[in-house]
Amino acid sequence: MTDNPDLDGLPPPTGAPNESAASDDYLPQVNWSYGQIAIALLFGIIVGPFIGLAIYAVLNGQATEDVPTLFLLTSQVIASFGVLIFLSMRRGTGDWRTDFGFAIELRHFWWIAGGMVLQIGVALLTFPLVDRFAQDDGPQQEIARIATDLSGTELLIFGVIVAIFTPIFEEVVFRGMLLGRLVKSMSRRWAAVVSAGAFAAIHLADPNAYLVVPGLFIVGLALAYVAYRSKNLSIPILVHIGVNSLAVFFLAFADELEDAAEAVESLIRLTI
Repeated sequence: MTDNPDLDGLPPPTGAPNESAASDDYLPQVNWSYGQIAIALLFGIIVGPFIGLAIYAVLNGQATEDVPTLFLLTSQVIASFGVLIFLSMRRGTGDWRTDFGFAIELRHFWWIAGGMVLQIGVALLTFPLVDRFAQDDGPQQEIARIATDLSGTELLIFGVIVAIFTPIFEEVVFRGMLLGRLVKSMSRRWAAVVSAGAFAAIHLADPNAYLVVPGLFIVGLALAYVAYRSKNLSIPILVHIGVNSLAVFFLAFADELEDAAEAVESLIRLTI
């Protein structure tokens, strides 16, 4: 075997002598099938809320569309992590680090700030596109609509779900299971592109999220890169938590931030 210091334009993880060895050593040691990955996504995105609807109907004695949003989000979290536990126990070893590359290390916590910087950078990069096609009176993203309807403890619970549980689930599926599968059958560069594309496209489950897809694709590429470098999901998870945390902050304080922006704009106009 010969060393390859620059694999497909992406620096290989430390200790990976070549593409074959690096692929075998990358993240999960379990070779997840695309069907199993699809099952994880199906439960995380669709089945979870339906389970919540069914449970709420049973508890209330009748079917209703007026189900608390946090009840549905909580059932979605339970279903998401439940299916990962099931797959790990039945198809893997039961150890998430071995099966998914899962890890959260204290020494990496500063990467949360890195995720916030990434979020700001991507927002600035994609702003011309959003500014060109966004409509002031257009439909809201579902996540934004939910955030504006919550306050107090409910908003805090919403923030924990979106900023912590969602990044963990998405990193396990997209950078653990999917990227780990793709890198065994194609170059690292294309594996990163395909996994980032899937990560961005899945957010179109909310059709009103189409304007954020380009930004999510860039975020997906960045997360794939740090996953390659770190060889586990600790840094990708914490970066993703930073990205989502900043988004939650802006959603939670949208009105206050808008008022502040208008005040700053007025001050600037007075001084020039």
